Formats: sequence, structure tokens, C-alpha cells
Amino acid sequence: MPKSVTKQLSEHAQEAMNKASALSRELGESCMSTGTLIYGLTSDHLSLGNRIFNDIKIYPEMFRDHLKKLPVMTEPGDRKGFHPLVKTAIDRSKICKQKLGGGSEIQTDHLLIALLSLREGSAYECMREFSVEPREISTEIVEAMGFEFDDCPSW
Repeated sequence: MPKSVTKQLSEHAQEAMNKASALSRELGESCMSTGTLIYGLTSDHLSLGNRIFNDIKIYPEMFRDHLKKLPVMTEPGDRKGFHPLVKTAIDRSKICKQKLGGGSEIQTDHLLIALLSLREGSAYECMREFSVEPREISTEIVEAMGFEFDDCPSW
């Protein structure tokens, strides 16, 4: 993981990104996809997102297993090994952290809210497969953080 990214992430967010990166390699993907990122983010057992997904009976392994059924992503990533949509999610998570607090580091839930704002990519396809509306999950995370969804950045 590039240092320019990791120095902005909390320890838990770094761990989630490492899990996503490992799954990308396991799947033979050319770079980290949104699908592997949502797997990594939902694997953080201390995050609000993990608890909310568990409440609706969606577990990290379900993302991993569904991704194994999809065609391998061969689209090249950027020089840091991120699919362009992952880069967008990382950029949005920085804005999310500013709007929703979180100290000096990007937390797992900031990344998850930003990722759920995307309406394309393998994470979005997984959500559709599981019949889950990403905005509903984002709303629950934001409210559990003590904010209103309107406090969230509009992308």
C-alpha cells in the first residue's frame, strides 16, 4: 500500500485496505477493485459498517464468495494499484472525514460511506445481488456516528 495513502488512514482502515489488496491478488485481479475494498472494509469488526451489515445478515465472506463468481477484473489500475473507482472512493473518504469528524485519520466507516456513494463497480454489483440499497447502509452508518445524512457530502 502506498505510503501517501496509508499515512492518512487509521490503523483499522489500513488493515482493511491490506485485506482488500490480498483478496485482489487471490482473485488474480490487476488492481484493487471496489468489490475487494468492500470486503476489506466490512471485515473490520470494530466498524459501524460491519455491525450494520451483520444486522442484515450480510457478512464479509459473502462479498468474497460473490466476487469469486464474477469475471476477473483485468482493467489496469493507477500506479498505486487502485482501480479508478477505488481512487474516487479514497478521495471521497477524505471529504467525508472532514464533514463527519474522525480526527486526523480516515476511518474505516469514512471509506465505506464513500464507497457506498458509487453507483457502479463490483461492490455495487454485490449490493444489488444482496438486494441492499447502499444509501440505506450509508444513512445508518452516518446516523450511528451521530450525524444526519444531510451532513454527509453530496457526490
